[in-house]
Amino acid sequence: MRVLVLGIPLPHPDFDNYSFLSAPSFFDYEVMVVEAQALTTAIAQVVAGEPAHHAFDGRRVVNGPSSPQTISVAELLRLRRLETRLFLERGGLLVLFAYPDVPVPGVEGLGHLHRYYWLPEPGRPWHEMLTPGFGGRGVILSDDSHPFASYVREYGRRLSFHAYLTERETEARVFARSPGGAGVAAELALGGGRLVLLPPIGDLDPTYDRIPLAQVLHGCILAAWETLGQKMGGR
Repeated sequence: MRVLVLGIPLPHPDFDNYSFLSAPSFFDYEVMVVEAQALTTAIAQVVAGEPAHHAFDGRRVVNGPSSPQTISVAELLRLRRLETRLFLERGGLLVLFAYPDVPVPGVEGLGHLHRYYWLPEPGRPWHEMLTPGFGGRGVILSDDSHPFASYVREYGRRLSFHAYLTERETEARVFARSPGGAGVAAELALGGGRLVLLPPIGDLDPTYDRIPLAQVLHGCILAAWETLGQKMGGR
């Protein structure tokens, strides 16, 4: 089983690491791991004109019309939205390091773009589902049987949530909470697949943390995939 990792390079033999803009088509994977803030940063860089970003086919991503040498960032985002829908319809597992939904201004052709434009809505708009938060005291595991419990056990004191789940009328399985009880890690159904929301590590060290983090997440993904009752096919 290959895992597509976007925005947070994680060294592991089963992980294919790309940016949100440079990745191959999402629907060719069974599992995706996405760092939501890195996605927004990449789009802002395209709007600003640097540094250069390239799509998987080698074309430069630009904030304007497509050409034989370039692809419009608006067109690419529309494609990512379609790819995500197809990925989830196939029963995909999406692991998302969660941040609040925010406007992303300046993209030509997408006047009302927001961070989670590429995701289907789980019954309510994302800005209503995720409330901005400011975690600074770690998080507490509340469901030890969840497949991603080991992520919280390993990094709980270092996790700094940026958003928490609005649980009213939400059929989500919360498995970690802030010290004050807010749901900051959860699993829910989305578009035929499953979505796991995780708080990021607040003091992630690119040199020392990425290999052990990749190992922990790989174990969580295998456990989660088994609970979905689907085959882990080789590629």
